[in-house]
Parts: sequence; C-alpha cells; structure tokens
Amino acid sequence: MLASFVLSLEPLQTTTVGNRLNASVHRLFFDLLSQGDEGLAQRLQAAQGVKPYTVSLLNGKLPQVAGERMVVAGVTYWARFTTLTEEMYNVLSPVLLDRFLRGNTVMLDGIEFKVTDVATEARESNRLGRLSSAEEIWEGASAAPDITLRFASPTAFKQRGLNLLFPIPANVFHSYREKWNAFTPLPIDEGFVPWVEQNVAVEAHRLQTRMFWLDEWQVHGFTGRVRYTVKDQDTRRLKQLNALADFAFFCGTGQKTTLGMGQTRRINEPMTNGK
Repeated sequence: MLASFVLSLEPLQTTTVGNRLNASVHRLFFDLLSQGDEGLAQRLQAAQGVKPYTVSLLNGKLPQVAGERMVVAGVTYWARFTTLTEEMYNVLSPVLLDRFLRGNTVMLDGIEFKVTDVATEARESNRLGRLSSAEEIWEGASAAPDITLRFASPTAFKQRGLNLLFPIPANVFHSYREKWNAFTPLPIDEGFVPWVEQNVAVEAHRLQTRMFWLDEWQVHGFTGRVRYTVKDQDTRRLKQLNALADFAFFCGTGQKTTLGMGQTRRINEPMTNGK
C-alpha cells in the first residue's frame, strides 16, 4: 500500500522554536510507529539502504520575532508521512486515526500540538494526501514525452561526498527506480537508467537553492520546478518513466527523504521559458 497521511496540527501556545523542529517531526513519526509496532520501528531505525517511508518538514506560518521563529496558537500547521509497504500502512494507519479521533496531542521539540485532522484524501489535504498501489500507478501511467516535477522541500543528491544541487535526469529517476524495485512487485530492468541518460533532458526549470535545519546542522538543496523532455519514443520506456514520476509523490527524491528533504509531486501546469 502506498499512502500519504497529512496531519493537521495546532500548537497550544505561541512560542519560539529552535533549529530542531524539523528533526522532531522525524522523531514524532517513530514515536507513533512504535505505538503500533515497536519491533518494526527498531528494525527501521537500524536498517541501512532505502527506507519504506518519508517524513516531511513542519509546514505553515513560522513568523520571525526578534530574529527567532515562532509557532502561533490557533494557526494550523501540517506534516506529511508516506508509507511504501503494506506493513507500514497497517501499523501507522490505526495509530494516526486514533490520535485524531481521540483529539490527542503530540510533542514537537517540546511544544504541544493538538492533532486536528489526519487526511488521506486529496480533496481534504490540499492534494497532499492519497492512497494508491504500485499496480494502480502502473496501470494509470501514460506514455507522455514531457514530465514536470515540483520539488517542494530542499532536494539534493550525494555525489562523491558532495551535495549535487540540480535534478539531473539520471539521478532523479535512478532514485525512484531504486525504491520502486525495493518495495513494489513490478521491477524495472537495469537498462532503464542508461536509457534515461541517453534520452531524457531538462527542457526548462525554475529552481532556487534553500537551506534548512536538520537538528543542529544545516543542509542546502534545490526547490522549484523542472520539466523533462524525452527524445526516444519507446512506449515501454516512456510508461516506466511516467510511472516513476507518479511514484515520486510517495517516495520523494534524492537523499534524506526520511528527514524532510526531497518532497516531490508531479504537476500538470505548463512551464514556458522556465516559468
């Protein structure tokens, strides 16, 4: 099961927030997961390689007062968790629904937030919640030769120990294929990435570099939009490419998607001359 849960959160007081706010969303995810299956949470924390979930940053109005960021009582903030396996969905879903139905609170960096909603429907979550499956994504994938992606949170790729801050097609679609093959029953063959290298190019982009805090250290990444175009009209490869572009909504892009980076979705709005 591919799922995107959107939590609506309201702080119980107006207060300053530190640099650990984003990292605390990741800790909240594991606190909730542990309530459903402590063994699974421990295994995931110890595991290496690709992970079957993503965690967003805390999003919403964070005004600055005297140089310090604030959360404001009565203002709705939101965070997003995605799961890439049936096991993850079955553990996390009842815990999140219980939190909402009981009107419980959660702690983020020492600040108490009330859970006011948990949404998995697009219309209830500004198009950020969704339930799907790999089979549904594959069946619905087109053979379109143009794909536009929006990178909503800072995104980067590790390359020889450095951060690469540009969505090179092979890097982007390799990261999707890696998770697709790890967590779905519909593997895409090894020839796919070389095909992307030869046939997929960035046609337009509107990107900027952003910094954000992960605990007490800073990370840079790119955000914005990019449109890819494809030279080869091989229908099989185009369908694979489009399926992975749709899958990006759940799996994120690049590194540290479990800590808030790489939140991605496909968009249909046209880009003209980089707009």
